[in-house]
Amino acid sequence: MKLASILTLSLLVPAFAMAQEPSTVVNLAKPTNVAESWYFETHESGAGEMVIDEEAVTFKTTKITDDAWHVQVYQHGFDFEEGARYRVSFAIKSDERVKVLCHAMINEDDWHEIGLHEEIYCRPEYQKQEFTFQAEQVKAANNRLGFQLGYELGSVSVKDLVIEKLE
Repeated sequence: MKLASILTLSLLVPAFAMAQEPSTVVNLAKPTNVAESWYFETHESGAGEMVIDEEAVTFKTTKITDDAWHVQVYQHGFDFEEGARYRVSFAIKSDERVKVLCHAMINEDDWHEIGLHEEIYCRPEYQKQEFTFQAEQVKAANNRLGFQLGYELGSVSVKDLVIEKLE
């Protein structure tokens, strides 16, 4: 009886341990709190700046125009696979409660979106955001994910950006 119990336990313990292992997420995004990860662009008379702290990046919009994309920030070089599904998550806040647009698009002329277009109304405390999208009409190794910031004046802080391909 003891031998049977030991054999049963020796079979169950490894199976239980395997079931408890956390899944490994492959994050396609560059580090959120590193300036070189981001491209901060202003166009026409839109204006702003980017500041890095220990855990987050803050984008400040100081002048807006009639087009929100005149102040924008993004990471690029993503090789999203046509038809694949992706999850994007991050935490975002703004003391001014500003609106931003999170979207994915190709990183070349005609700049069309590829499946992600989400408006966010920021709050004064960090709020976790999570979106899934199916990549469509992508360009090989030339896609980007970012934020249009030119809707309203104010600062937006982002941390913990994760982009993962879903199976």
